[in-house]
Amino acid sequence: MELRCYESVAVYVPELDESQLEEQVNLVRNILESGGATLVDIEHWGKKRLAYEINRKREGQYVLFRFKAQGSLIEELERNYKLNSNILRYLTVKIKDLECQKTQESEKEEKEE
Repeated sequence: MELRCYESVAVYVPELDESQLEEQVNLVRNILESGGATLVDIEHWGKKRLAYEINRKREGQYVLFRFKAQGSLIEELERNYKLNSNILRYLTVKIKDLECQKTQESEKEEKEE
């Protein structure tokens, strides 16, 4: 089965400190890797103001996961998002393979510098 590129953004509660947030990111990383996904990139966007209040929270910590996986893994990933009380919202979208390759190429260039 063919691997496709996906981006998944999770909005975590603002109360998490750096180590707790890293634990949460590692949970998602483990789900992806155990499902056979290849992680391309993880970006911490930091704490941002939400467009509207969610569960009485006005801010959230945003993390972007970019990965290649089979479509069946997305269902398992989103099921785990729903069960995690530290995640306010999430969104997973399929992206074009070209965008995924551009990200990998830019990472290689940054490492070379």
